[in-house]
Amino acid sequence: MATEEELRAAQARVAGAQQQLALAAKGWQLLGRSRAAFIGSLRHTGLSYAHAQIKFDDFAEEQRRLYENLTEALQAAQRDYDALQAQADASHG
Repeated sequence: MATEEELRAAQARVAGAQQQLALAAKGWQLLGRSRAAFIGSLRHTGLSYAHAQIKFDDFAEEQRRLYENLTEALQAAQRDYDALQAQADASHG
């Protein structure tokens, strides 16, 4: 049987994961818009355009993986909350 405290904690995990994902989504949008500036700033460090592009692409791929991990964490938190809610409903029903 899920307690109210467990439900509140699970809901807090869902809310926290949602906030992190929203922030990551905003960062992902900004990253896409700043590609040229990012590459340009790397070029100012002496990198060739091709090398700067590779650095950007590697960074973007890392950010994509992090975004996917956050998405999976949100889904897991939501599943946990749903399971606890189902337990609570069953015990009251």
